[in-house]
Amino acid sequence: MLSNFRQKAVFLLGLSLAGPAFGADLPAAKAPPPPPPAVFTWTGLYVGFNGGYTWAASRPITIASVNIYDKPYLSDRLFDFGPASAAGVAADVSARLNGFFFGGQLGYNWQFADRLIVGVEADVQGLGVRGGRGQNTLYEAGRLGTAQTSMKLDRDLEFLGTARGRLGYALTPTLMAYVTGGLAYGGANMSGAVSQTLRPGLLLSDTTRGDRFGILTGWTVGAGAEMALSRNLSAKLEYLFYDLGNLWINNGSLQHKALLTGEPFVADAIAAHTRYSGHVVRAGLNYRFDATMPETSGSAATPLFASPHFEPVAKPRFDNWKFMAMPYLWAINLNGTMTMRGETVDVNATFIDAVTRSSSFPLAFMGRAEAENGPFFAYGDMVWAQMRFDGSALSLRSPLPDLSVAASASGRLKTTIAIGEAGFGYELGRWKLSNAPESFTAIDAYTGLRYVNMTVNLNAEIVAAAFSPLLDWSTSGGKSVLGTGTMWWMDPVIGLRMRHSFAPGSRFETRADIGGFGAGSKFSWQFYSGYSADFDYKSTKFTALVGYRALGMNFTKYVNGRENGMNQTIHGPVVGLGVKF
Repeated sequence: MLSNFRQKAVFLLGLSLAGPAFGADLPAAKAPPPPPPAVFTWTGLYVGFNGGYTWAASRPITIASVNIYDKPYLSDRLFDFGPASAAGVAADVSARLNGFFFGGQLGYNWQFADRLIVGVEADVQGLGVRGGRGQNTLYEAGRLGTAQTSMKLDRDLEFLGTARGRLGYALTPTLMAYVTGGLAYGGANMSGAVSQTLRPGLLLSDTTRGDRFGILTGWTVGAGAEMALSRNLSAKLEYLFYDLGNLWINNGSLQHKALLTGEPFVADAIAAHTRYSGHVVRAGLNYRFDATMPETSGSAATPLFASPHFEPVAKPRFDNWKFMAMPYLWAINLNGTMTMRGETVDVNATFIDAVTRSSSFPLAFMGRAEAENGPFFAYGDMVWAQMRFDGSALSLRSPLPDLSVAASASGRLKTTIAIGEAGFGYELGRWKLSNAPESFTAIDAYTGLRYVNMTVNLNAEIVAAAFSPLLDWSTSGGKSVLGTGTMWWMDPVIGLRMRHSFAPGSRFETRADIGGFGAGSKFSWQFYSGYSADFDYKSTKFTALVGYRALGMNFTKYVNGRENGMNQTIHGPVVGLGVKF
């Protein structure tokens, strides 16, 4: 029995010593590999906040006055108060429009072709932007009198917002540089007070005050850079230039009457205006939502749009010609300045002004035609519009029951605009989505000519009247600073166009060009962005379009030594319905 026990012990000992050798022949259990890192992409919906500083590009507040009534004190004009009173209320008062601001933004980026990024962004900022200044003047009034005037003028920008497109390029996978431009809007306020004393104290002093708030619209352009801090978080630094146009205070008036009798002796009509334009430098943080980013390794996100993995594809081959003809409506707004016979005035009028504040409905005809064959295309575009804008306003002031003073201090504009464009282009490249073969993006280059002809009847004036039936007198006065003229020129233009087809018959297009270069105008630029969709009706293929178009022009011409020209931005929404064949 002892022998059996010894045999079993030896067997068990040998088995235990052999265990590691047997185990070495068995496959070892492997740990799961770590997930690959998520691939970074700029695509996605984001929200963020920003802060920065803005300063004015246009500093003065301009105030002007016209003397509408002046009753002489003495026949030898010892006290010539009328001209001195009006001259005392005429100045360019420098006013800052500087300050810090904070706000937020919402946008969407779409990255394709590895390094190109297209996006849209809207933002709004609350501003502490204010500026103002006082000014005193003293003018001689005849041989014995003086007109002493004190002015205090202020302007504020309560808020500033933009709605812009962005075109970016990824310098590295996590660093993007971009250019941007689009619509700007803001809440502007201007106020002022004018006090005047006519000495040697024969007339009562007078003070007038005005205040006006308006929501102005204009344009903005700029550039910036954005760096990713993580997959979801990025920081940006951005510069913008904005131009919102002018704000006016019209029809203020100063009244001076005799100290003892209360008889009116001097009346002035007053108007003030200032331009709201400036520079913005700001920094911000953006957070991109996972649910709107494309599927990448390590993420189960569902993209808002199709995953932007693009593959280059061959350009279309030359085949049959395809044509499109489309009449459209461009709701034109004007922002900028016009100069005729050496006189410059600000012109800021909207399509709504042309409809609601005119004696005639605006007339317009616009049309675009395109022909394409393979990568080659040609285009023609024509705009003809006749519009009347009436910016006059009326106010009534009665310091005495029998005395009325009515004043208008703005302008009337009748303009006929004819713009013709023609050119040709070539497709530089085309990419398609790997998971959506019917979708593609193409980049085109084009060149052409743009002809502009503008006939302008612009009457910017201060007109006023004072009357008193009881005293049996009345008077009126005014100054018209412009007249009628025609300007025309032809610009060479070069541009780029991006087309993205979501599906056959559904596409988004953005194009931008620059021109002039001194050959026609000093400089011109154009931007268009819009969406179009095709549909069939009774065996005819139609296409409907909605978008936004802006055209900026800077032109100067000297006639008989006096300057004529314009620095205008024409912009507004576009809708159209065309046919394809």
